[in-house]
Amino acid sequence: MKIKKTSLRKSFEDLGKIKVLVIGDLILDEYLIGSVERISPEAPVPVVWVRNEKQSLGGSGNVVQNLSSIGVSGVVFGRIGLDKAGDSLEGHLLANSVTSQDLVLLKSKSLPTILKTRIIASHQQICRVDREEVVPLTIEEEKNILLQFETKLKECAAVILSDYDKGYLTPSLIQSVIALCNRENKIVTVDPQVSHFFLYKNIHIMTPNHHEAGKALGRKLTSDLEIETACREISEKLTPDAMMITRGEKGMSIYERKTNSFYHIPTVAKEVFDVTGAGDTVITTYTAFIATGMPIADAALISNVSAGIVVGKLGAATVTQKEIEEGLKTLGYLEVES
Repeated sequence: MKIKKTSLRKSFEDLGKIKVLVIGDLILDEYLIGSVERISPEAPVPVVWVRNEKQSLGGSGNVVQNLSSIGVSGVVFGRIGLDKAGDSLEGHLLANSVTSQDLVLLKSKSLPTILKTRIIASHQQICRVDREEVVPLTIEEEKNILLQFETKLKECAAVILSDYDKGYLTPSLIQSVIALCNRENKIVTVDPQVSHFFLYKNIHIMTPNHHEAGKALGRKLTSDLEIETACREISEKLTPDAMMITRGEKGMSIYERKTNSFYHIPTVAKEVFDVTGAGDTVITTYTAFIATGMPIADAALISNVSAGIVVGKLGAATVTQKEIEEGLKTLGYLEVES
């Protein structure tokens, strides 16, 4: 399987001409980075001497910064709190090629912005502290969101549902969003949650990992045959154009329903440093390149290579066009025409 260099370059050009709408659960990731030199006298736990702090977009926000990194403009729908973390999250979104007009945020007076703090020492995560309240949207909130969504959808080539099951993507909102996308003939892709797994009907593609797909079906998925059977079973219920199951060290498998075709793509990661956000990179790069008209198999190959790059970085990292091209070339997936 190879991608023609001229085709890749054409897609790179087209990425700058499209918008992708991201709707889902916004999260602010915080990192406290330091070293451990002693054990606390108060309890048998390490004392982390913090030397550096940083914040970045997590959840659906990481999808947005992945879009920005490959040159795609984003339209963002999500919820934050009226707090310091919310201000920071909004600032990060605006810094990632999202204009204020394309930032449709529900700002809650009663709920905090979801904040996940990771404490890291000597490249090891010591612990994570989560601050969140999972509360579904009200009926009135959903109505207002859908009115704005319907307007913004017309500007976009594709929609990504980034579901972290934090209350924003309710069952009724999921179904309404997909129905509107189908009515407007827009590509819709889903990074799913098991609790909503069989609600994502009539989409282009869903990208669960093998644990999520297995949990939804009530069994473990290990072999290629088990993955293929699962893809067909899920597709019969949801009727997507394609199914993608990511498989960790085994790479990913893609099923095209109309042609009954499978592609098993091996992992390309040389060194796994942090898997945080790898799934966001997969769905982002796949969706963006599909929106430029690239075939399913080629877009999947690019998403696999992109994921292999980001797992070698710390935190919810991103990938660039240059890194994608270099990665494809290094792995022998880039065909240079004479």
